[in-house]
Amino acid sequence: MFFYANPGTLAEEHATSFVETAQDQRSPSLKTRPLQRCGLHRQAAATAGRQGFGTRLRQLSLLLAWVLVLAAPLALADEARLEFAVGATTVASFDLDELNARIASQDVGLFDPEYGKQKHYRAFPLHDVLRLGLGPGWADDGQADIFFQAIDGYRAVSPVSQVAQDGGFLVFRDLDVEDWEPVGRMQANPAPFYLVWTGANQTTQHGYPWPWQLALVQLAQFDERYPQVPPKDAAPDSPASRGFALFKQRCVRCHSINGQGGVIGPDLNAPMSILSYRSIDLVKAFIRHPSLYRHTRMPDHADLSEQDLDALIAYFWHKSREPRPE
Repeated sequence: MFFYANPGTLAEEHATSFVETAQDQRSPSLKTRPLQRCGLHRQAAATAGRQGFGTRLRQLSLLLAWVLVLAAPLALADEARLEFAVGATTVASFDLDELNARIASQDVGLFDPEYGKQKHYRAFPLHDVLRLGLGPGWADDGQADIFFQAIDGYRAVSPVSQVAQDGGFLVFRDLDVEDWEPVGRMQANPAPFYLVWTGANQTTQHGYPWPWQLALVQLAQFDERYPQVPPKDAAPDSPASRGFALFKQRCVRCHSINGQGGVIGPDLNAPMSILSYRSIDLVKAFIRHPSLYRHTRMPDHADLSEQDLDALIAYFWHKSREPRPE
């Protein structure tokens, strides 16, 4: 809830890596030695020539670096595999060609809230993808959850009953541009796979996952994967349990509790609870409008009611009073 990710920084990491490599390997600039009073013009000309060569080499290295940056997402998309797991066991893995050979794709048009406009994609129906990867009985356990993990560690989670609804599509091509249109505040490349929904209310605000750079789909019990996250001994209808439901729906994709959950944002209970060093009023205000406080990838949650925020505070308070794992 406090820091949003899919999020989408892979291209930037490659940019930094390639540029730093180019800078490390470039030829050092050759310093001009002082001219002697006797006027050795030939020495000066030779020195200038070496300087010019060094500059041109640096420029060429940086140009090559940026060519690699632009090509990196395409290479990743071509080589990437989508992994499927049940519990802790990997059960299947497919690249794009293998998915195309087994599932019929289709053109999909929708209003994409991540772009804020109408978009057109080539995509696989999500039901067909999950049936292929997890097996025909993937939706039988109504108490299980589906975890969607991106390359950068972003993990969206939704109950099977929600994912089983019609409207989900696994996008593998952006039909509006030659490659992929950058998405999000960090302008990430969504490749290789991007999960979208066509229903008007099938948004992240309603708990539907929209991860880009998707790498892993896992069927698991939430309490088994993240046993430290649910509030222990909280009554089902208590404010702490209602806050946990909101945290699971919106926050755990980026944030963790006691080291379990998302890896993009900070842990909100370990080593100290967020309520130990931030006032309740500030925590609630930041959750609702983080963009007012800092430049962050965390989205605003202006739709949350005061009761919703109170429930989240009750959940944080409950977790802060539980014994922490050693």
